[in-house]
Amino acid sequence: MPVPSLPRRRSARLTRPSLLAQVLAVNTALIASAVLAASVAANLEIRTDSDLRSFLVLTAAILATILVNAAVLRRRFAPLERLIETMERVDAADPRTRPDLPPADTDEVARLHGAFDRMLDRLEAERTGAAGAVLRAQEHERARIARDLHDEAGQALTGVLLRLQASSHDAPPRLREELAETQRAAAQTIDELLRLARELRPAALDDHGLAAALRAKLAEFQRRTGVSAELRLADAALVDALAPEQQVVIYRVVQESLSNVERHAGARRVSVALERDGAATLARVRDDGRGFARPVTRADGGHGLPGMRERAALAGGRLDVRSTPGAGTTIELRLAPEDRS
Repeated sequence: MPVPSLPRRRSARLTRPSLLAQVLAVNTALIASAVLAASVAANLEIRTDSDLRSFLVLTAAILATILVNAAVLRRRFAPLERLIETMERVDAADPRTRPDLPPADTDEVARLHGAFDRMLDRLEAERTGAAGAVLRAQEHERARIARDLHDEAGQALTGVLLRLQASSHDAPPRLREELAETQRAAAQTIDELLRLARELRPAALDDHGLAAALRAKLAEFQRRTGVSAELRLADAALVDALAPEQQVVIYRVVQESLSNVERHAGARRVSVALERDGAATLARVRDDGRGFARPVTRADGGHGLPGMRERAALAGGRLDVRSTPGAGTTIELRLAPEDRS
């Protein structure tokens, strides 16, 4: 776990000398040993003032050599220190947010740059692959539960409703009103189950594609809330060029955005647009609701935004949220073209 490891790293940095200090200490010891060995070999003795001055000059030269050595070593180790500081600023939860690496002026630092970039690439690839597999498993489970709700629970309740209708024909008059009320409750429950099944996994998305699923979603949203909703599709071929996972991400982002409009925006009109922006695909949900002033961050747990951002990132895209109080909110999903190589 990353949290417990931080104190251990800090204590290690406090107890262990730096590489610069270790190299400087070794060089100082070597210089001192060399001078001492030369003095012993030459049988140097301090007998006169001239000998004392020579010894002081030699001592000053040794100290100057050590200071120059320290300055040179500090300068040569500076790129490595800057690289370490840059590596410590990387967000392990999102390796794609990489700070600019300092310039490499030695072959060793350049190799460290390359190794660091390759490590982040592997981390992002493994994270994306694992999280993508989780999302695919979630969508598969959503589809299974939706089928069970539609086929098993829905059919069972339909059977109960038919039995109630049959029983009401032969029931005494005093029970017919109660049976009719029970029928209405059963019919309402069936409608709610079907709505939940569509929310979990809309059949139109699998059977007819993203455009049909979005049209059905907007029509159902407009009927339920009374908010005017429209879909603008710039190019019919645009949807066909999207990978299945990207289509699911777009649908889920639009679904969550419409849910936010219904719960929080107080809007009268909402529009969903799919268009091209160069090689990228742009999905935009815009409403004319009340908006909000507080900037939305990754740590924001409201409005379902962390989940939308995560889905966008796993599909190789980016989610931007722009809002102004009294002027509505725009949620924009940008998806890069899928690498099919």
